[in-house]
Amino acid sequence: MGFTNLNRKIDRTRLYSKRKRSYKKFFLSILVFFLILAVAIYFPLRGVVSASKKIKTAAKGVSEGAKSENLDLIRSNLKEMKVASNELNSSLSMLFWAGWIPYLGGFYSDAKHFAKAATYELDAGQTLADSLDPFKQELGFTGQANSGIDRVTQGVKVLNKVIPQLDKVEPQFKKAAEEVKDIDPNKYPVKFGRYPVREYVNTAKNFIGGVSYAVTEARPIIEQAPKALGEPSAKNYLLIFQNDKELRPTGGFMTAYAFLKIDKGRVSSSSSDDIYRLDEKLLNVRKSKICPLTPPDPIVKYLPEANGKPRTAWSMRDSNLSPDVPTSMRDFERLYSYLGEGTKFDGIILIDTYVVESLIAITGPVEVFGTKYSADLDKRCNCPNVIYELERYSQIIEKGEADRKAVLGTLMQQILARSLNASSDNLPLFINAGVNLANKKDIIFYMRDQDLQQSLSKLNWTGEIRQTSADYLNINDSNFAGGKSNLYVEEKVELDITPAQNGKARHKLTIDYSNPQPYNTWLNGINRDYVRIYVPKGSSLINSKGSDVKVTTIEDQLGKTVFEAFIQIRPQNSRTLIFEYDVPISQSGKEWPLLVQKQPGTKDFKYTIKVNGKKKTDFNLAFDKNINIPL
Repeated sequence: MGFTNLNRKIDRTRLYSKRKRSYKKFFLSILVFFLILAVAIYFPLRGVVSASKKIKTAAKGVSEGAKSENLDLIRSNLKEMKVASNELNSSLSMLFWAGWIPYLGGFYSDAKHFAKAATYELDAGQTLADSLDPFKQELGFTGQANSGIDRVTQGVKVLNKVIPQLDKVEPQFKKAAEEVKDIDPNKYPVKFGRYPVREYVNTAKNFIGGVSYAVTEARPIIEQAPKALGEPSAKNYLLIFQNDKELRPTGGFMTAYAFLKIDKGRVSSSSSDDIYRLDEKLLNVRKSKICPLTPPDPIVKYLPEANGKPRTAWSMRDSNLSPDVPTSMRDFERLYSYLGEGTKFDGIILIDTYVVESLIAITGPVEVFGTKYSADLDKRCNCPNVIYELERYSQIIEKGEADRKAVLGTLMQQILARSLNASSDNLPLFINAGVNLANKKDIIFYMRDQDLQQSLSKLNWTGEIRQTSADYLNINDSNFAGGKSNLYVEEKVELDITPAQNGKARHKLTIDYSNPQPYNTWLNGINRDYVRIYVPKGSSLINSKGSDVKVTTIEDQLGKTVFEAFIQIRPQNSRTLIFEYDVPISQSGKEWPLLVQKQPGTKDFKYTIKVNGKKKTDFNLAFDKNINIPL
């Protein structure tokens, strides 16, 4: 009879039990791991996706409500967006660990900031929508869409109801802007698959910041807007077209005009003609009355009559000689007053070719008197078709053809009509275009109502030469009888600053002009440029090179010192102007403050700023620019 080793049996039993416990622990660990993944990743991500879909759906509902002018639909979908936004914030908070991951953490942080900003924006939007509810019958927000013109009238009424609520919503809009101010769209890829990611991020950031700006910095103009749009009484504005391809101090040669009437948002044109018609009337007045129409010296020197003789009278078309728009418009008004027709306008609005081009790019082609104006490339000028046709129209005006038609009023009225009847989806495009054009000085306002003018001035939409205690530079070019050559003339600017401790600083300003295009009979000729350099008052010219005439100094004009020069830039040629001058500013601290003002109507020319010969910054001057240059 054999014997069984009980110890070995017990050992095998223990080993089996031990292995069984190990497997349990292993599977339990896997289960815990997946539970953690589910809690930390799956459920939060599912929440983010779900909330995002809800927001997208509700946003479409808001858009449909806006199109159909249904306030109830707008309000209900805003509430749904707000609930979904809160869900999105909660889900993103559960992904907090993503903020610890290098590179990925930055994108997570941006998502959190955008989500919080959306919550603030929706709070404010809900407050404004709710405030309109008692007036929805009066405002026509009952689900029956108005025509384009009636929509503007409705918009004016809405403004009147919304303005008293701005104090309530301003804090939310400011908080939203604060959330996104440090987000850098440039770190995002231009495209991810078929989605233009960077554009989306940039648009969202600009929208949030723009709304905050509108209810804070731009609030005075919002409060003045109903009055400016003809509520409660109609307003009459003189619209003047400045041809920036024939550059003048305020943005271009004043070619044509139209009288616009705005009554509770409804726009109509009472009359339209070219500027030479006004000057013909002024000439007839001079024959019967003594009028002080002696032209300023620069016009006598550099802008001769067609026969080559010096001018003996000042015309309305040349009255915008001052680079300060209010000053030029006062001179225009004075000459207009001699016609004896009274000043029948509440303000003047100046526009250039960029305005017409930008709006037509949104509305699509417009036909006036058998001529099509479009944004398509025209090979006759290597420029947009609308630019070519406007320049051809300007040429017809200047020839004084008897049957010339008043194109401007009809063209602008058609563009406005299309803009007003456009779908609400395009409304942001028109708003963005209008604000951008005003910021770039392609639209400039001169209003008789001083409250309105001051509100516009705060936005820098009035074309003023600004006063500052900082260093200052403004280059002002005037094309005197040089055809439409500014279509092709390019400009590069370099400013080299040498700070000193003796209360002065030496500046070297270099301006390179070039015209790379060949000669064209009426479109591209010799650019005859009367150049003025506006610098801090008290500056002194040390040396200059490149001018066809001796550079002269005006000690005090518009609170600045001015250096005057004159050059001629031929097609397929270039010229350089150099000014060395001392400014009465001494070094203080580690930065050098500088204000560079853009001339209306100019392209976004490149500027390079140096200190002691070393490059510090460069930029394209699209707007007036305040810079603190590191020393």
